[in-house]
Amino acid sequence: MPALWSGRVAMGLFRPRLLNAAALVVAAIVVAMARAADPAAPDPSPVRVRFVEPAPPGVVLGETRLTVEATTDDGTPIVRVEIEVDGRSISVLTTPPYTLTWDAGSRFHRRVLRAVATDARGRIGEAVLEVRPLLIGQYEEVRLVTLYATPRDAKGRPLLDLTRDDFTLLEDDDPQTISHFSPARRPLTIALLIDASNSMSLGGRIDLARKAAGDFVDRVEPGDRVAALHFNDRLHGDLTPVDRARAKAAIAAVRAGGGTALYDAIVRTAEGLAGTEGRRVIVLLSDGRDQALDANEPGSLFLFEEALEKAHRAEATVYAIGLGRRLEREMDLAGKRSVKEILDTLALETGGRAWYPERPGELSGVYRQIVEDLRHQYSLGYSSTDRAHDGAWRRITVRARGAAEVQARKGYYGPAAPAP
Repeated sequence: MPALWSGRVAMGLFRPRLLNAAALVVAAIVVAMARAADPAAPDPSPVRVRFVEPAPPGVVLGETRLTVEATTDDGTPIVRVEIEVDGRSISVLTTPPYTLTWDAGSRFHRRVLRAVATDARGRIGEAVLEVRPLLIGQYEEVRLVTLYATPRDAKGRPLLDLTRDDFTLLEDDDPQTISHFSPARRPLTIALLIDASNSMSLGGRIDLARKAAGDFVDRVEPGDRVAALHFNDRLHGDLTPVDRARAKAAIAAVRAGGGTALYDAIVRTAEGLAGTEGRRVIVLLSDGRDQALDANEPGSLFLFEEALEKAHRAEATVYAIGLGRRLEREMDLAGKRSVKEILDTLALETGGRAWYPERPGELSGVYRQIVEDLRHQYSLGYSSTDRAHDGAWRRITVRARGAAEVQARKGYYGPAAPAP
């Protein structure tokens, strides 16, 4: 994957004034010997350079914020900071803050980061940070946790132009350091999941659902991937994302009939999304509880709790649309939860939202809101301070400056111990 970076101050590459080559070699040897003896020892050069982010030691993955601190002992201004990755220059920064966002790729590799600072007197200092690789057969000691957050003000409007420092992130009430931050959009894989059970044939619901879903496909960003699916007694459609024309053709072919295997559909869709790149989203439309067509029994083999867990493990955000009246009164067959509570929980726990249009004709407006919602997300990443490999649930809390609420997933399952 080619290196990408954003938000940088790039004034063009240029060569610093030529210095005595022998002096540079000697200085480099001295620095290397000092660091070999004590990697944490201060830089002996009058130009002080260090990596603030990522904090050593660490593992870099995906969009990574690189921040360098450069100063001089005598107050001489720094005029240039060059950032290199594996010997290749990726940016030259000429004014503080010396920071940029760099895409480290989707796999763990050994990386050597180097920052070279030059002051106004032509003196040079450098910092080198080697991030650890993940070896084959070695389980991941530091897991990068990524989530997508939408902060909103008291009127429900998304807050734009926030910085990383505006966010506070806790895991099980323990503060975490946000090492990856980006307001930029990342590619989406969207599973458009439409209830096509027999009840959707009432009042022309399925016709309006098809039209609204087709409009939704037209509105998503060109780089996003869409899989058009529908379900009744089982899940129908291909989980492989297709082009817009094929997605709309699949939607147009949906016909209503059969029972409602809601939980099975969520489980199978989440399994299909697991492992795909970028953000994973399930846009779910349903008009009733999980139930077989001709019997007062569940339509699914899986339970609600299993469907929610699958969505969590796939790191898929669920946007739920409940179509129909009095869904808050329509209970599941066990009498434990209403349909509204089921859809609310699926959405809120995974970082999505739920809508309940009163009339099928309002569906297009709801789908339009979902598209807008997906355009106003921030990507946050951190390496958990909890090093346990117990597979336990970990609760995430996200706050943002000026936000009345922050829409984000509520947690994740920690890494499990490696198999013996």
